[in-house]
Amino acid sequence: MRSILPIFVLLIFISGCGLNQNTNNSNIESNTTSSRTPSKDSSKVTNVDNHLVTAKQALSAGNYTKTIEEATASIKDNPNSSEAYSVRGFATALHGDTAKGLIDTKKAYDLDPNNVANYYNMAMVYKLQGQLNDSKQWFEKVLEKDPSNTWSVYGIATIYADQGDDTKALDWLERRLKLIHL
Repeated sequence: MRSILPIFVLLIFISGCGLNQNTNNSNIESNTTSSRTPSKDSSKVTNVDNHLVTAKQALSAGNYTKTIEEATASIKDNPNSSEAYSVRGFATALHGDTAKGLIDTKKAYDLDPNNVANYYNMAMVYKLQGQLNDSKQWFEKVLEKDPSNTWSVYGIATIYADQGDDTKALDWLERRLKLIHL
């Protein structure tokens, strides 16, 4: 059983880790971004938060220092930006300060408890801290709102693998494979 698990993990990694594909496959976005898109109305001009856009690009590129700087600038301009707190929290945790990262992701949740992308970030920060049960609960919250979120299914599979439950890990990996081949 243990010899099969690395093969499944490799297959999942190769299949496109880090992306949340919508069912129509016309829009692919990172799990660290909100699934909500500002509406473009001809009567309204949408202000783009360039710092937040740059922070998300830096996060996708693995440049956590730049992500933190840009998200902090975004927060300075808009102290109620749940997305900026969520992105900064996730980047801070990935950069090694999981306690501070958790503070930001909790702040993001307080500002917008309906932002599913923040649920995912919260799950990842808890996982980085080794708080696997808390992490699993947040991945499950993502799946309640977005049942096709393959990364949350994968997250739960890795938690079961970390806990030594290969059977449940493989069950969750199989579920993820079914989702990405729909």
